Amino acid sequence: MTLIVHHLENSRSQRILWMLEELGLPYEIKRYERNKQTMLAPPELKRIHPLGKSPVLEDTELGDVIVETGAIVEYLVERGDGRLGPPAHRDGVLRYRQFLHYAEGR
Repeated sequence: MTLIVHHLENSRSQRILWMLEELGLPYEIKRYERNKQTMLAPPELKRIHPLGKSPVLEDTELGDVIVETGAIVEYLVERGDGRLGPPAHRDGVLRYRQFLHYAEGR
C-alpha cells in the first residue's frame, strides 16, 4: 500500500499524519509551503485539489484520492484493518463516533 499525504504547513493534514503513525501504516509526505504574504497554498497543490486545500490523501494502490479530514479519517479506519474501528456495542459506537468527529469541531 502506498499512501501519499499532500501536507500543507499549518493545516489539518497534521491530524492525518498523526493517525497514520497511530495505525502504523506506511506513507509518504508531499510537502507544500504557504505563501508568506498571503498564507495561501501554492499553485502546485491546486493540481491535486481544485481549491488548493489540504489534507489530500492518495492511495496509489487503489487509485483513490480523498479530500476532507473527516473523509480521510474514515477511509484510514477502513484501511487500518479494524485497529481503530468502532466497538461492537451501540453505546460504544456512539462514543466512538463522537470522538471520531470531535477534532473537526476544534
